[in-house]
Amino acid sequence: MLRNIRIFIMTVLVFGCVMITGCSQKKADEPPFYYGTWDAGLKPGPMDGVRSETVTFTKDSVLTKQVIQGRGEVAMPSDVYKVISQNTDGTIEIEYLGHPHPVKSTLKRGKNDTLIWKIYGETKTMTRIKTGGEDAHEK
Repeated sequence: MLRNIRIFIMTVLVFGCVMITGCSQKKADEPPFYYGTWDAGLKPGPMDGVRSETVTFTKDSVLTKQVIQGRGEVAMPSDVYKVISQNTDGTIEIEYLGHPHPVKSTLKRGKNDTLIWKIYGETKTMTRIKTGGEDAHEK
């Protein structure tokens, strides 16, 4: 009887550990948090005509689009990057490739589903723009 109780307890413990470990691991096909389109939070200037800016991160490139008064949506040149490091605090360091690069920047998950992007000495706090495609992997 005591042996059966021990076997039962061991089975429950092993099953519980497997469930907890399996649930906490990131799925291989789940894209990183920063993938997708973000509102750069640009404040329109009185002289430049830029009204808003979006930034889209994909696997290996960053595409910036600006809405400019009188011109509509304008895509800036796409920048190719590589991930240099991922720190334990959630910070991801990326480096842009090509001319006039290399330029390094950091990405970090902020509060309330925001992305904090440090580049060219500036810090941008961006909010995700829902396009429908990213809903599948967000919780």
